[in-house]
Amino acid sequence: MEKRIYLMLAGVVISWGLNVVAVKYLTEQAPMFSVAALRIIFAALAMLPFVWKGYGWFKLNARQWILIFLIGLTSVFINQIFLVWGLALTSAINAALILGLNPLSTALLAAIFLGEGLGWRLIAGIVLGFTGVVLAVASKSAEGGIAVAGWGDLVVLGSMLSYVIGSLFVKKLAGRIPALVITAYSTAIGAAMLGAADLGIYGARAFTSIDGDAFFWILMLFSAWVATALGNLGWNYGIQMLGAGRTAIFLNGLPFAGMAGAFLFLGEHLHWIHAFAFALTAAGIMLALHKRSGTGHTSKPSKPAKPKTPQLTS
Repeated sequence: MEKRIYLMLAGVVISWGLNVVAVKYLTEQAPMFSVAALRIIFAALAMLPFVWKGYGWFKLNARQWILIFLIGLTSVFINQIFLVWGLALTSAINAALILGLNPLSTALLAAIFLGEGLGWRLIAGIVLGFTGVVLAVASKSAEGGIAVAGWGDLVVLGSMLSYVIGSLFVKKLAGRIPALVITAYSTAIGAAMLGAADLGIYGARAFTSIDGDAFFWILMLFSAWVATALGNLGWNYGIQMLGAGRTAIFLNGLPFAGMAGAFLFLGEHLHWIHAFAFALTAAGIMLALHKRSGTGHTSKPSKPAKPKTPQLTS
């Protein structure tokens, strides 16, 4: 049973890495904010029927609706705006490396704002991970457009951090509301915001001006339905079965999948510094999450439990 869950999580993380490549390609073919809006609208439409089938109309109180709204604002709306904007200015390889800092950033902000433990392993892991990414994004070739690429990297970093901030709101709902409900409702709210913003920017031609070929729409549906909707479902199931710590280890594969996809499908160049940065980031995540992955916060082995940290995906 666990092997099948491992394979499923590996597939989810690979789809997330390739999603960075897909979004990069889509933003080169159509207005970037329209791409962001359509992706999340399609994803919300795919997830809501699962919620209805499993839970019906899940009732929330006023405080829970406020938290769901904040998750939709940060982890969906702001995250997606910054993601497509950043990918328009930087490479998919750099974006994949930066997004790979998600678990380290989550652990750091949870320690600062939620009072979770900040041990030497976490500190060392964060230093390793961020050092790797800084080395990669700082090593621009002369023809790479240093100023523009640098801004793009910062915008992608903002995308990742907005997502992490949303995960702190998710923590406040964990255990009270099913992770699927949190994810689907916040995605629907984010989709509504993105749709309104897209109409505000481009007017009535916001969606009608997209003239993509069959490959464009295949990538759009892969990004929305496979990477975002099914990815969310698979990831949440993995957390429920294995626990948040063991599941988070699989995020090590996201930068690798994104870098490989950018090299194979976008023709972006890989250099030794990218491999070195990936190794540092992966080592940092493994070091920071090592204590959580097998034994949690105690010395006794623990059974897989309901997640304390449901995850949302981009």
